[in-house]
Amino acid sequence: MKRALLMLIASMALFMASKPGQHQNQFVLHGKIKGIDKGEIILLTFIDKKGFQRDTSKIENGNFCFTGNFPNLLNGTLRLKVKRAGKEVILKKGIMLENVKMTFEGSLNDFENAKISGSVVHDDYERFKIGKKQVMLKYDRIKQALPKYNAKASDEDKKALQDKYTKVRKDRIAGISQYEKQFMQQNPKARFSAYLFQQETSSKSYEQMYEYVKDLHPDLKKQPYIASVLRKVEKMRSLEIGLDKIMDGVNPVNYQVDSKYKGKRVLDVIYLASFSNNQLCALKKDGNILIMDEEGKIIKRFKPAILGKPTAISVDAMDQIYVLSSEMKILKKKVRGRMVSKELPVGVNCQIYSKDGQQVNQFKLAGVHIASGSRVVDDHLIVSDCKLKKIQIHKRTNGELVKEIDDMRACCNILDFSVNQKKEIIVANLGAFRVQGFDYNGNSLMAFGKRGKEVVDFHGCCNPVSVASLSNGAIVTVEKDPTRIKIYSKQGAKQIEGIEELVKGCTFIPMIVDGNDNLYLASEEKGIVKCSIVR
Repeated sequence: MKRALLMLIASMALFMASKPGQHQNQFVLHGKIKGIDKGEIILLTFIDKKGFQRDTSKIENGNFCFTGNFPNLLNGTLRLKVKRAGKEVILKKGIMLENVKMTFEGSLNDFENAKISGSVVHDDYERFKIGKKQVMLKYDRIKQALPKYNAKASDEDKKALQDKYTKVRKDRIAGISQYEKQFMQQNPKARFSAYLFQQETSSKSYEQMYEYVKDLHPDLKKQPYIASVLRKVEKMRSLEIGLDKIMDGVNPVNYQVDSKYKGKRVLDVIYLASFSNNQLCALKKDGNILIMDEEGKIIKRFKPAILGKPTAISVDAMDQIYVLSSEMKILKKKVRGRMVSKELPVGVNCQIYSKDGQQVNQFKLAGVHIASGSRVVDDHLIVSDCKLKKIQIHKRTNGELVKEIDDMRACCNILDFSVNQKKEIIVANLGAFRVQGFDYNGNSLMAFGKRGKEVVDFHGCCNPVSVASLSNGAIVTVEKDPTRIKIYSKQGAKQIEGIEELVKGCTFIPMIVDGNDNLYLASEEKGIVKCSIVR
């Protein structure tokens, strides 16, 4: 069974650590461009969690200079806007960034082939690009030799031609991948080879990863980043004992949609929780809290004074409601010559209310940007943060951070989880197409799932978006686009029939299980759906 690869996004901060002492250095790029006296040149980079970053340097007498701090290898692009034949064009030059002193010598007439010196990593990057270009040219020539599309051709001939183009495209991707691996094998001690390794393997399954790394050059395996990935692969291989063993002794559970449930009329719900008497607690987009009975009737409604944008709720053993909201900050930056404003989450507030709507406590959660999921268990408030890609365990009385669990691959601003009766954290690690289990210390307990089209697999761009455990140990998962609710037991996976498409595209579907194992699913546009056990 394929196993979707969990690449620690946080480990990117450690990616290709420099040699001892190198972190104290600074990136400096002195440049000289022939054919231009004054102007501006841009250094564009993409940094995970920060997005695209732009640094601008003035050009004076053809000279420019960039400085910065790049303790981890990063690919960037130098961009220079000029006019040619009355039209604006952008000249580009790729560059590998690290904390060393580098020089740039080029001209307007041949900007792409400017010489950048001072970095062994960049030298390897240039050598790599030359070889890669030859591979690409090979397949470009094959593509150009194919017949051109003919609108008057038969459907059979059109399909045959399309198949040929598809084959060339697939062969081109495979050829480039093979060249990258060959470059790494021939340069096993190069830091740039470790960079290539990360680029090549970031989306591979564990099974694919194992096949990819097992025959790597021994010196390449010794590089710190690659060695850490190898350890994770081996650890995950040992954890994945198979769904049949995970579900050993867990009997199947059958569900049907409750057609009489009145919750379908309750729209704009973004998160769900359940009280001890099985009443439902729903958080609406506007911050309203709804309390509903098992038939879907609203029996109480109140709107707390939320300090930010509401994102999640949870209920403790005393039926107190924990309302989590994100503090938002307007960030302004200049993009392509104009100011752009973007609202970003910068912190999370927790406000606790009694079931009748009286506030009993409030505090800030340390180290959280956005609470995309929430559960209260015993003395802990557990939240998932889709921005930081972590599960965080806090004290439920004051928000003090107790433990963080990494290894998450959030996607589409979604990261949700549940806690089973064994007090194990079960995560819908959607970016990895996996369900994973952890204890409170962050130790991995189990994992299953892969991307695929079978009912046991997870489909789409990223799934599952929600997960829960039933009282007998069965696991329920929710997939979006198309909507699929599945129950995993010793018989494998079985889909609940009769559930319409709840959302469009990459949209979260909240789910909660009450004390009677009833399932509740929320859609902002189609209301709340209840699935009851068929005895």
